[in-house]
Amino acid sequence: MNIDIYTFAVALGIIYIIQLTIFVIQYYYHKNYQGPGWWVLWNLTAILGFAFMLSRQIQSFERVAILGQNSTLIVSTIFLYFGIMRFLGHKGRMRLLISVFIVFVAYLSYYTFLDDNIHLRSIAIWLISSFITIISAYDLYKYKSKSVAISANICILIFLGHGLFSASKVIFLLSGQNIPTLTAGSMLNISSYIEMLVISIFWTFSLIMMVDQRLTSEMKIAKDHFEVIFDTSPDAIIITSLSDGSITSINDKFYELSGYTKDELIGKTTLDLNLWMNSEERSEYVSHVHKHGYYFDYETVFQVKNHKLIPSLMSSKVISLNEKLQMVSIIRDISSQKKREMEILEANLKLQTTISEKDKFFSIIAHDLRNPFSTFLGLTEVIADESNDLPLKEVVQYTAQMRDSARNLFGLLENLLEWSMLKQGLSRFLPVQKELIHEIKECSASYSETAAKKQIALIYQIPESTMVYADPNMLRSLIRNLLSNAIKFTPVGGFVTISAETLEDNSCVISIKDTGIGLSEDLLSQLFKIGSKTARTGTNGEGSSGLGLLLCKEFVTKHNGEIWAESREGEGCVFYVKLPSSGKV
Repeated sequence: MNIDIYTFAVALGIIYIIQLTIFVIQYYYHKNYQGPGWWVLWNLTAILGFAFMLSRQIQSFERVAILGQNSTLIVSTIFLYFGIMRFLGHKGRMRLLISVFIVFVAYLSYYTFLDDNIHLRSIAIWLISSFITIISAYDLYKYKSKSVAISANICILIFLGHGLFSASKVIFLLSGQNIPTLTAGSMLNISSYIEMLVISIFWTFSLIMMVDQRLTSEMKIAKDHFEVIFDTSPDAIIITSLSDGSITSINDKFYELSGYTKDELIGKTTLDLNLWMNSEERSEYVSHVHKHGYYFDYETVFQVKNHKLIPSLMSSKVISLNEKLQMVSIIRDISSQKKREMEILEANLKLQTTISEKDKFFSIIAHDLRNPFSTFLGLTEVIADESNDLPLKEVVQYTAQMRDSARNLFGLLENLLEWSMLKQGLSRFLPVQKELIHEIKECSASYSETAAKKQIALIYQIPESTMVYADPNMLRSLIRNLLSNAIKFTPVGGFVTISAETLEDNSCVISIKDTGIGLSEDLLSQLFKIGSKTARTGTNGEGSSGLGLLLCKEFVTKHNGEIWAESREGEGCVFYVKLPSSGKV
């Protein structure tokens, strides 16, 4: 039987060209894998080897073709090995195989050009072929991963089969058997051609299967990672169809955030659920995602189940999932962040208010201390310089004015001291339950002389059982300031009525009503505001700074109480103070 070696070479070349096309495609789509590039080189060098085989019919080029054919076919096997090792993430035995290949080329060149010995050439060719394939099988077994175990085992069997077949041919040649010519129809040649055809097909099949297994494994790992990240994300994640906006997938955090169940969400749209408070806002957002493919850090407020509002930061991106365009949206609940921002804003506003109040407070001190001190110093200078010439009546008058000025100064300084200690947190706040009538009468005793001089009657309408839960020092200062104001702005012969009532909400309302000059609507609205011009002169010319009411406001606030006033100009005034009657503040 005669075999047309050239027809056989063309047939093998066509098969390898088909394989080359396959591996070029593999390389194009899987450039992140290192193996397919080496397998492209494997097929290219094998095709080159068959080209050399065809060129052996040119008698003058025959020996060069022999060297080229066998060298390139061995190189192609080495490229195949390196491709597998690189695919598995290992460098392989590069130095060893390069060294063996160099020795082989030198050997082959000698027994081709210097001593044309086909027998020794054939032994070397099959020996190195067996050596490379056995090493390939061993290293593939050693470094194979679980993800490609099946295809790797198939490839190992192919390598072992090819290695054993090559080794058997070496044994056959070493036994002294004659080497048939390349075109001879011997069993050795026929089996070699068939084996070369079969293993090339099986190698290609196993390598493609190896790539496919790795892709499947990586896709499964990626899917598992995605599911873990998806389900354990601290942010809510929702996946919707880009075409109709229907919800296709939602993570656990979204269920927790929205309050909806899976059945209530899947297949619905965010419009169906009224998640967006403004449908136009949603349309603008979705249009932006459709146009640009993404939208990052969009701040909005979502309305979830039971109409609960959730301040949120939303980011979306269009991806291809299950061969469909989907929009993945990550929703971060920023309620805590917004709360902190509000707390910081409130703290800043409070700080600004405190600074403003302090500036106004110093302005009050500078203004209200200067006038009483100027009067006091002026009177002392008159007495000191002219006491010998002044009649006794004028001396008594001046000393009375000095006494009144000193009292005003003392009251002002006392209020300033209490205000300062309160603002600095130095005042001890120790509320206890007290009998109100006892506290009222104790405070009013110090003003009985002042009231008597103006013929003002102090009337008490406080039940004996009335209790109040307050800090004693603050309570007394509060009553003194309000009572002092009532007497100060009530003309001669008027009345000041102090009343109290216990309400159903366990609070006590104290009222101090006078028949004085009253307050205008404008002045009434400015009470308890630092810096407002509320200071007025009393009906007998008594001085006033307006600081007492500010201090009253601070004391009442400290008790979580309320203070307000009702008045009409010329019809007197009533100040109300609401404090707890029992329990803790």
